[in-house]
Amino acid sequence: MSWKIIVSRLQEIAAIVSVSANLILILLVLTKSPKKIGSYKYLMIYISIFEILYSINDVLIESICFSYGSKSIFLIVVNIETAYFNENICRILLASWGAFFGSFMGLFVLQFVYRYCVASGSPFINSFQSWKIILWMSGPVFCGVLWGLLTYFLMLPDKQIDEAIRDALEISLNWSVEHITYAGPYLYRNMEHHSPKHVHIPNAVGSLIMVFITMSSIIMIIVCAIKCYLKINGFSNLKSNKTNNLQFQLFYALVTQTLIPLILMHLPVLILFIFTFFNVGLGNASSIVSMTVALFPALDPFPVMFIIKNYRNVIFASFTRKF
Repeated sequence: MSWKIIVSRLQEIAAIVSVSANLILILLVLTKSPKKIGSYKYLMIYISIFEILYSINDVLIESICFSYGSKSIFLIVVNIETAYFNENICRILLASWGAFFGSFMGLFVLQFVYRYCVASGSPFINSFQSWKIILWMSGPVFCGVLWGLLTYFLMLPDKQIDEAIRDALEISLNWSVEHITYAGPYLYRNMEHHSPKHVHIPNAVGSLIMVFITMSSIIMIIVCAIKCYLKINGFSNLKSNKTNNLQFQLFYALVTQTLIPLILMHLPVLILFIFTFFNVGLGNASSIVSMTVALFPALDPFPVMFIIKNYRNVIFASFTRKF
């Protein structure tokens, strides 16, 4: 079985698990949430919906990451011959895949901001309990739209990339450059044969903005997580055991739920961008990123389902009745 078939099968399995697990989580959140969980349940549902849509998008395009040898190329490639749609639709789906990816950068920050507002008693928490929650939720959408637009307009296929990847693509994936579409940067290019390399400005601008969004997301998550933990720990003696237990359950579920995309999405893609900036390709190893980003939405619901006591009890009770 070839590497690209393994990636494709994993994407399909991950999509099935993701859709199933997130639908179960949405049902649990709607019917079994503790009363004190507040507006946080809407954020959990919001993220689950994004993860379902992302998984469906991922399996529809069956993309694979491609980072080429000694050239500053990092692409998300789709084989038009085996795709469900034509080239134009695939390009739109690639951009929407990028949009979902960018949205997740903001979604997990939003969760930590909410938890910090709850833990610190910030007056901003009131804005999550009114129509203003829509404004908070629009932040990740903005990140996603920006990422999608950068993917579609600044990471275009072109003849230079076609020629640069032609041989490597055929050797690595047995694909012809005439039968693919892709999105991604080729940073350092020869304007003419044997001429000095120049930075491709559109690709560089798009890449730098994406790296900035990713780094900002990671930093904000870490800062909010530390502050949130200190606040919860500091007020633990002032609140009831039941309230403290729920706050710690939600916090640990959030930390675990955020570590999954951090390890499977943020860091792998950030590493690919960094290697691209330094003109280093990862070859076939870059395809692993296609697997990790597919796994993330399949694994992400489980920490919430098993760490929060109300949800865990329902799941265990269901299995006990059946077996």
